[in-house]
Amino acid sequence: MASPIDHTLLAQLETQASDKRYDYLLQQLIATQQIWILVGNGGSVLLNSDGDDCVPIWPHQSSASAWIKDEWADCTVTAISVTDWQARWTEGLRADGISLAAFPNLQEEALVLSADAFDEDIYEALSAQ
Repeated sequence: MASPIDHTLLAQLETQASDKRYDYLLQQLIATQQIWILVGNGGSVLLNSDGDDCVPIWPHQSSASAWIKDEWADCTVTAISVTDWQARWTEGLRADGISLAAFPNLQEEALVLSADAFDEDIYEALSAQ
């Protein structure tokens, strides 16, 4: 099980700009080698941003858990390893025309990007280590 994030840090991250939260998500992805999604009965949950369906992704179990309410009350938080993400998710999202909402805050503000762009950013971050 992942170690919990400090609630003060989570509150601070919630107020950061989308691009800053994205940078943090990439840092955590490299450090932990995983990202977090919400899964419901029909699979991964989707947000809609300007007409684009997006899979929201988070850097921590607790940041994703904050979204388990209202229409997503029956969802579960699921970790995906970087290896599994790159092997399965990037291609699947590309084929389905689904984007990513990177580390959305509770106001549903997030950096929206393609699975390919995210995969390139992962590769660059891993190469910079």
